[in-house]
Amino acid sequence: MKKYTIFTAVVVASFLVLGACSTPAPTQVLPKLTFLHLAPMKFDVETVEIDILYKAPNDRVYIEDQFPTSPANAIRTWAIERLKPVGNVGSGTLRIIINQASVREHDLKLDKSFKGAFTKQQSIRYDMNIDVALELIDGAGKKVGFSAAKVDRSITTREDISLNDRDKRWFETTEKAMEDFNREMEANILQYLAGWLR
Repeated sequence: MKKYTIFTAVVVASFLVLGACSTPAPTQVLPKLTFLHLAPMKFDVETVEIDILYKAPNDRVYIEDQFPTSPANAIRTWAIERLKPVGNVGSGTLRIIINQASVREHDLKLDKSFKGAFTKQQSIRYDMNIDVALELIDGAGKKVGFSAAKVDRSITTREDISLNDRDKRWFETTEKAMEDFNREMEANILQYLAGWLR
């Protein structure tokens, strides 16, 4: 009876160890990317439209859809939260055109030497490209104003990075790229579309 009890305890302990080893790492909850802390820019137009022209190429190196917040979704959020139509009926349209919102993954060449085997190396580079234009269309359908902003940002990650840390780096890259985009686009709006701000 004593042998049976010891055997049972060993088996139960083994299952507990196996269960602990197979427990996945907890999924992190990243913050929502928002621009509500910035003052809205009010335009003398009836409507604001968002037109996403960018389509990801059919190539596995384009991975923007894997990001916690893709560049295209970040730009859409920026447009909704920052650009507000306050004009009368028939006063026109502000059109946001997303020409480029890509993230391309590049494998980096690793050092295969003896020294490299003992070094945690940067193994992947991610290149983010954003290209957005604003068109102001009057009530007659004529384009009467234009502004644009382009942003490029790149990061690299180490070969031993965890999925949670990678996703955090991706989110931070989108956040910083959108800070650059917001700064450039706001400056260009004030320079080229100031006449339609209210």
